[in-house]
Amino acid sequence: MRMSRWVDGDGGRRSLLRTVIGLAAAAALCTGLTACVTAPAASDASPTPTGQGQTPDPSMDPELVTALEAALDESFGATRLPGILVGLWIPGHGEWMASRGTANLETGEPMKAGNQQKIGSITKSVVTSVALQIIGEGTSGIALEDTIDRWYPDFPEASRITVRMLMNMSSGIGPPGMEQIERICADPQASPDPERVIAIGAATPRTGFAPGEGFSYSGFNTFILGRILERQTADDLASLIQARIIEPFGMNRSRFAPDGQVEAPSTHGYSLFCPGMPQPTDTIEWSNAESWAAGGMVSTLDDMHAWGRALGSGAGIAPDLLRARYAAAPGSETDGLGYGLGVMVHRDVATRCILTLGHTGAEPGYGTNVTYFTGTDAVFVAFANGDGGTGEEIFQVIQALRPLFPSTVSEVPTQACSE
Repeated sequence: MRMSRWVDGDGGRRSLLRTVIGLAAAAALCTGLTACVTAPAASDASPTPTGQGQTPDPSMDPELVTALEAALDESFGATRLPGILVGLWIPGHGEWMASRGTANLETGEPMKAGNQQKIGSITKSVVTSVALQIIGEGTSGIALEDTIDRWYPDFPEASRITVRMLMNMSSGIGPPGMEQIERICADPQASPDPERVIAIGAATPRTGFAPGEGFSYSGFNTFILGRILERQTADDLASLIQARIIEPFGMNRSRFAPDGQVEAPSTHGYSLFCPGMPQPTDTIEWSNAESWAAGGMVSTLDDMHAWGRALGSGAGIAPDLLRARYAAAPGSETDGLGYGLGVMVHRDVATRCILTLGHTGAEPGYGTNVTYFTGTDAVFVAFANGDGGTGEEIFQVIQALRPLFPSTVSEVPTQACSE
């Protein structure tokens, strides 16, 4: 939910979606997404990242590795990021992980694949996956078309805002804006209760469209969704995420952490976005309470690889709800890339085949990207520990790497695909 100045409004929508377009040249989708996608494979160990004295996976094409390493060197060198960590896994063709820079400016410790860091809005994909699992089970009393006046009768337009609209950002609830940034910069360790943040959302001016008739990315939506889940299940959100996502998909170094605590080994985040603070400021001890259900998770590169595979396999969601998940919100689609139910979905414009699924994440001092390629089960993950004052420097590196992805990832579908 943080870093809202980069995702608010129409300009922010284009920025948010553009970050994934650069990764969206992907392989063909077989008939029906789940028919071509396997469940995530557990792994006890992964190769150490290359680029700082480590050895690359010998099964990856050496020429490709050389090209990726060179592009990473050049693109990372052009940023103000303290460090970056990337991974590309292509089943049948090997895997490549590499790092540049440092995880801790004070000690000089390098970036490592096992380091835990904050992952921001990728949390939205996790929380909506939990919600869709619960809805599919039919025992919680929650449905996509339920209106939120059941739980928040005094929230503006509550009788017209549905659970579906919370997930695909079509509710018209306004974005947090600069007020949130000012609150964070004034007290980075503050821990506002989720209900307090929802009350702020209720007082925030709405966007210019009626519920369900447009798209505006706002973390207030996911706050409301998270509290609905807690109230209907009588369980806390951390336990729901642990039982339904972290444990089933082997994400043992991931945690829902609204307290902002990152467990060692860890990567420090460095932010430039609070003008009155030292530049950069170490944000590893900052609270995640302003992000909560919208961005409060911490994770590792390996766990986000597992999450990419899980997202592609359906994440335990019933087929009819997967179809609903992949439908773009009104007004969200640009060049085939739209926002579904907590997930960015990129389709081939000609065939409407789904090419990639994924999400981006940002917290002060951190940037993350996870992209799953539907035709090949390939996954790309990027972690950075700086925001560069704009939050977009990580995507400069991603854009430099994407054109080098092999044809096994970037084939264009030729067959007809249904929505």
